[in-house]
Amino acid sequence: MGIIYGLTAALCFGLSDFMVTQATRKIQTLPALVWIQLFASIMMGSFIWIQSPQISGNAFTWGAVIVISLVNFFGTLFLYRAFEKGTLSIVSPIASGFAVVTAALAIFFGEVLPTWTLVGVFLLITGVITVSRTGGRGHQTTLAGIPEAISASVCMGAYFWAVGYLTPSLGAFLPVLITRIVQLLCALSFVRIRRIQLSKLSFSTGMILILAALLDSGALISFNLGQSLSYTTSTTALASLYSLITILLAWIFFKERLSKAQWTGIAIVLLGVIAVSM
Repeated sequence: MGIIYGLTAALCFGLSDFMVTQATRKIQTLPALVWIQLFASIMMGSFIWIQSPQISGNAFTWGAVIVISLVNFFGTLFLYRAFEKGTLSIVSPIASGFAVVTAALAIFFGEVLPTWTLVGVFLLITGVITVSRTGGRGHQTTLAGIPEAISASVCMGAYFWAVGYLTPSLGAFLPVLITRIVQLLCALSFVRIRRIQLSKLSFSTGMILILAALLDSGALISFNLGQSLSYTTSTTALASLYSLITILLAWIFFKERLSKAQWTGIAIVLLGVIAVSM
């Protein structure tokens, strides 16, 4: 079941990132982040209220989930910015390298990982360098957004590693709600500081944002359920395969075309993710 949950998370993340890309290119990063977190908070809050779970955890646990939610906020902000300004089929596989960060933290804190994980780390770094040092064909692709994608992978990798220690006491759903609320409050603060006006949403944009919120929340829940049944490292690696879906959607709908060298770099990144999951 852990593998199924990990793959479900990958599917939801891939579809969600495609929706987020459309949203950020319509209304920009911060407004999209505010609306998605608002819709997600309402969905998760309603779901948990209906379920009426028994809430446990001490002050340290609650403080820890708030801290890692702040880290995930900056990861999400970097990710949305990468989607807004970059080529989706390039920045998505780079961001999916958060599995490397999770594996590195697991090693640092004493988890014994197989040789394939170390091979995966090397492949992911090599793939990122290959994509970053080559250009696309014509004007259809850009290397913009790569620094943001790398920053997002670092923040998200730390979040997914840490949340594995919190779900045993808080469950699979409550950390997702807390993350949503913290991200919403942070996004609103950034909007206020930068004096950005939240314009009225059209029906089509609103539906895109709602779908993005639903899919992203589903991905986080699936991940939490998966890592509660399996190793956090392997579940994270499976979830990071979402970039395969994102690349396919970008190729079909955004008509993104990459050079052979860039496709080689992306293939190396994906091989690295698969190696980490073995």
